[in-house]
Amino acid sequence: MVKLQDIYHYIIKRNSMLFKKAGVAISERNFQLILLAIVVIVIIFGYYFQLTKKSTIILIIMYALTILTIPSIIYESKIEKFEKNLPKALYVMVLALESGRSIMDAIDEVIESGIKEVDVVFFKITLLMKINKLSFEEAMLIVSNNTDSKIFRQIGRLIIENRRYGGELAEVLKTLAKTLEDLQNLKSQLLSVTANGLAVGLVIICGVIPATAGIMGGYMNAIAGVVPNSPPVTPEQIAKCMEAVQIGTGLFGVLFAIPLFGLKVNRMIVISTICMTMGMLSFYGLIKGVGLLFS
Repeated sequence: MVKLQDIYHYIIKRNSMLFKKAGVAISERNFQLILLAIVVIVIIFGYYFQLTKKSTIILIIMYALTILTIPSIIYESKIEKFEKNLPKALYVMVLALESGRSIMDAIDEVIESGIKEVDVVFFKITLLMKINKLSFEEAMLIVSNNTDSKIFRQIGRLIIENRRYGGELAEVLKTLAKTLEDLQNLKSQLLSVTANGLAVGLVIICGVIPATAGIMGGYMNAIAGVVPNSPPVTPEQIAKCMEAVQIGTGLFGVLFAIPLFGLKVNRMIVISTICMTMGMLSFYGLIKGVGLLFS
């Protein structure tokens, strides 16, 4: 049976730890207050815009889930930045090794170069060797295994095996750096092409279509004020349309996130919430704006 303590640990404590690992100082109490504030704001938003209970509940769930997934996204972004800078660090090491310097001198060069995120990880290796008196292999193994980067773990094992059995480490690191650099460039090109195509769909689905529905609703309200016996659009009908727009744009957001980030649930939740918010604001803003325009 799931205990409340386990739920608290997963929802609050785990996210606070992720914030800390990502370098963001947010305590468990502040995180709880942020979560509570978001729920209250959404309830007020739902009451002010006269949303249906279903719409309000969906918004509360989506915004709460968004807040709960943001720490993991921030931490993943830090790891991605670390991996993006790895080829630079490897090239620095290659230059040091080719000039006849040792592996420790090469690591010191990376630290002194100030390559963001990578210099901190490499500094941990030297720190373990100086303070804990560990060997290079032991320090590298500990740091690489405690870093949430599969690429760096492989690099760590590669360096350890090379020192253990011998080989031209500089040439191996150069080849690895070039491979990582090529993969990153290919990924950036694919992401750029995909994002350009999807951006058009985002504008149409989350902006143009809800806005068009809002213009039609506002126009019908304006006509009702001029033409006798023409019924206006009621708040209940607006709320139902908002609900349809909310669900439609939310589902589109989930599908929109897959080509960009793959099957990452945290990114899918955030993109879905953003698309949902865009669609609802476009619809409501236009239906009220057109009414004011024709009044």
